[in-house]
Amino acid sequence: MISRTLTAAMAVMLLTGASAKAETSVVFNNYLPEHNEIMRNVIRPWANAVEEASDGNIEIDFTASSLAPPPRQLEMIRAGVADAAMNISSFTASQWLAPLISELPVLFDRDSAKAHSIALWRAYEKFFREAEPIDGVHVVALVALTGNHIWNNKRPVEVAEDVSGLKLRVNPNGVPVIAAMGGVIVSRPAVDTFELVERGVVDGTVLPISSVEGLGVLEELKYATLYPGSLYRSTASIIFNQKVWDAMPEADRAAIEKVSGEALAALAGGNLDDATEQARAELEPAGMEVIEAGADQIAQLRQSEEVEAAIAKWKEKVAGLGLDPDEVISFYRAQLEELEN
Repeated sequence: MISRTLTAAMAVMLLTGASAKAETSVVFNNYLPEHNEIMRNVIRPWANAVEEASDGNIEIDFTASSLAPPPRQLEMIRAGVADAAMNISSFTASQWLAPLISELPVLFDRDSAKAHSIALWRAYEKFFREAEPIDGVHVVALVALTGNHIWNNKRPVEVAEDVSGLKLRVNPNGVPVIAAMGGVIVSRPAVDTFELVERGVVDGTVLPISSVEGLGVLEELKYATLYPGSLYRSTASIIFNQKVWDAMPEADRAAIEKVSGEALAALAGGNLDDATEQARAELEPAGMEVIEAGADQIAQLRQSEEVEAAIAKWKEKVAGLGLDPDEVISFYRAQLEELEN
């Protein structure tokens, strides 16, 4: 970890181990298990790319345990408790609007995480970086994860009405669309899914295809309903403490930037798409009953009061930044079409 900060130096004691060769050691707060899809497809590839781009001068040192709960990563980095971290955007929705464009429910009909990730980064650079600075935090990457679908143990979900009464674990960004379907919301982080399902606290969960095996619930769930373009998607960012970032040698910052931003959006998004394709092929062989929902269900949800209210709320807040939300959405959609075509 960069030794210029006292709090950061204390955290070194929690590290899994650092190489003596690296001149710059970045303490990265970690709360994900190694088999987690974000760790495997986003964070580890980024850390390896940083070390390679810097010719071994930078080492990303992951903490052995988290220095803050998952929803408090932004606050923790701002306070300098760690040098860098991965933030799940839905936990900081009230503090940071930019990543939420990718999370707007049933608004975009494109599936590719790679296309969404690149479109998100381009929208951030074009509209939000200057309009919505985050005090004490420097953003180096944004990634749109693969889309979310419904998984449960109770019954096949063939139409929206089948969700009524099902207790589903949902991230905060998924609440509007699940509420529109009549589901009972259990708002807990995705990493808690296995425990919740195994103990019967929930009837099911809302997750990307590629997360089901990584979270250990592939054989715990019976029914999957997959939606074209997905119900919504989550986003993640890699953030640095601003003082730590500013104190780094220019060459180190350049090395990190070279493999972050749009470069990481393409790499991580592609990894996530590949993982989704592989995981999709494993569902039926594992005994899962899979239902492919039609586009008409997405159209129905798009017109629901809950979804319309969520989109309108985001637009109002974006307008408060001095931006035209419809222009932002049009730009984002144009990037998706260009990238997927």
